[in-house]
Amino acid sequence: MKIVPYNPKYRKDFVEMNLAWISSMFKVEPEDERELSSIETAIAAGAEIFFAVDDSDNVMACCMIAPRDSGEWEIMKFAAKGMYTGTGAGSACLKACVEYAREKQAKSIVLVSNRRCTHAIHLYEKFGFAEIPVDKEKFPYDRGDISFEMKLFE
Repeated sequence: MKIVPYNPKYRKDFVEMNLAWISSMFKVEPEDERELSSIETAIAAGAEIFFAVDDSDNVMACCMIAPRDSGEWEIMKFAAKGMYTGTGAGSACLKACVEYAREKQAKSIVLVSNRRCTHAIHLYEKFGFAEIPVDKEKFPYDRGDISFEMKLFE
């Protein structure tokens, strides 16, 4: 397994993986559609997507991080293919996002999730994210009922 940054050849995998996991537990919301249809715009504005790929170049997991206001960055989309659950692929992608934000001198990283996503929540806590109140203006998702922050630089 290796971790690689965004390449347009992985765009379809990124969109399909995120739509699959969202629709398996929730409903796809307008904000999801907006984010998934403007990937290149986000990349051009400083975002990055990291992919875990196997030796045959199959995408195992992916994670997107993007800048927000005043030094804050957000984990925006995070998904893994079910057959790769437990391989460490998701953890490796999340780690790459955190390292990328540090390199960019991010003050903090935030994300929103849902309490039903117990594996993801456990992973966020393992990485050092702390729960914060959900800000519905910042995170306009109906499914978002828990959010986290990791302080990097003060």
